[in-house]
Amino acid sequence: MLQRELTREQAVAAGEQVLQGMESAIIERGYSYFSDGVVFNTRVENNRILCSDVQGTQVYHVQLDLEDVQDSTCTCPYTRLCKHIAATFFQMYSVFENPRHFLSRAQQPRRVSFTPAMLIPSYRPVASDLHGNEAAPVSSPLTAASSVSDWWAFFESWTRNLLSAMESYRASSEMFSSYQNVQSVAAGWPRERAQLFHIHANLFHLQKLQQYVKSYRQSNWYPDLAQTAERLLEQLEGAIYFADRQALWADHRPALAETVTIIQKWKENDTSSLYWVYAYRMIWWSLLTDPDWIKQEVAELEQAMQTPNAPAAESEKYRLLRAHFSVMENEDALALQVWKPIRRLPLSFYLPYMKAFARNQEWQRFLFWTEALTELIGSAEAAQYRLVIAIWQEAMKQVGRSDECGAMLKNFLPSSYSEYALHLYEEKQFKQWVDLQMSYQVPLADISSVHLKEIEDADPSLLYPYYVREINRLIRERNRPAYKEAIKLLKKARATYAKAEQESDWERFVDKLSAKHNRLRAFQEELRRGNLNL
Repeated sequence: MLQRELTREQAVAAGEQVLQGMESAIIERGYSYFSDGVVFNTRVENNRILCSDVQGTQVYHVQLDLEDVQDSTCTCPYTRLCKHIAATFFQMYSVFENPRHFLSRAQQPRRVSFTPAMLIPSYRPVASDLHGNEAAPVSSPLTAASSVSDWWAFFESWTRNLLSAMESYRASSEMFSSYQNVQSVAAGWPRERAQLFHIHANLFHLQKLQQYVKSYRQSNWYPDLAQTAERLLEQLEGAIYFADRQALWADHRPALAETVTIIQKWKENDTSSLYWVYAYRMIWWSLLTDPDWIKQEVAELEQAMQTPNAPAAESEKYRLLRAHFSVMENEDALALQVWKPIRRLPLSFYLPYMKAFARNQEWQRFLFWTEALTELIGSAEAAQYRLVIAIWQEAMKQVGRSDECGAMLKNFLPSSYSEYALHLYEEKQFKQWVDLQMSYQVPLADISSVHLKEIEDADPSLLYPYYVREINRLIRERNRPAYKEAIKLLKKARATYAKAEQESDWERFVDKLSAKHNRLRAFQEELRRGNLNL
């Protein structure tokens, strides 16, 4: 049916947009969904909107805009192009082309491309966007008029058995289920009041998670617990981002004042985990922005910093927190001067600021931070690197420096390896390209034959070191199959030397190689069989 309603050209054009705007991991997960056959009720509306239902943890409804893929929507919590949209795309694409070929393209190194959607938090608040339609109802004495202190008292009662349940069952699932379910308490409340309730539910559960680790795991953050903390922080970022902060300040200032009292106590936490620090900064950065509250918090931090004979870890903690307010005061260099020597701070520690600068189009400020954090960016995990580099390229474009981007990718190695290699190749800087491949120990077999031929045509001598290295590596394996592979490479090298009219150099190379390995009988036999005369 789709074949009659759509064209191959539409499918191909949509595919190019998917490659530009969707992360490889999301495309791969979408392909898995498509392969599992969980996409159904696929139909076309208005000749451009592909609608479908996708069975995930529940049934999600997708609208894929074939003309502008970025405008596609899904009812799942993920706010950017998601795996359900990708699965719907594959369902349509498979009618016209081989989806495996598209997946292979998606898995190849690609230039990242900036879209404003990158700056939107990945997850919206759960519980059906504040209406509680999808979370199990929770019996509670709370009303919309209840105070924040009442909320926290209820949270304590609600979770009285949570830590023991986490110890008995899967800790991460118990924790996140508790957080999701408790949000239904705010169903039917005024929207902004419910938003603030969700923020506090998040803060409470993050604190409870840290209590669990300290009490039951002797400060050992297992991967699934760390992942739960990261999910809670994603939800917190989304809750704050999508909150109506103007309405909160206009109608709920007493509740915000209570929030200040709670968050101020977080300074007493230790920094064996940084998760509470992330939440603390989010709240002050985007929610508790009253100048008097900030002034009071800064004064308390500075007083704590001056405590005589304080343990080094305590002093570092207060300096770390105080530096956050330096950023709020536009004293970025001062903050980075404090943070950069603390080697355990990952790139994710800095990302909230960098995304905020991009949202506010403070491009020079963003570039200042990328220059300061070059080493961290160059060693970051793939998703974080791609996000920063996409914004960085947009920032360079906005300040009129796009032509510098290719060469500057070298600064972000090793993370930028694929993009920098592509730049060198496209600019025909073949010597630097070969040097890069060799320095990263890329096997010759992994190099495209098209690339090798173009370099050979331009300057055959550039490939000599590559051939020599690979030939020597194969000989060191000391087995006949490897020797045979070495002979094949020798024949390729012979053709390269001949093209460069360097026959005498070739003969000397083969003579030295034969003499060096004259005791390897099997290699000598393969060398004779190879008939390697020019």
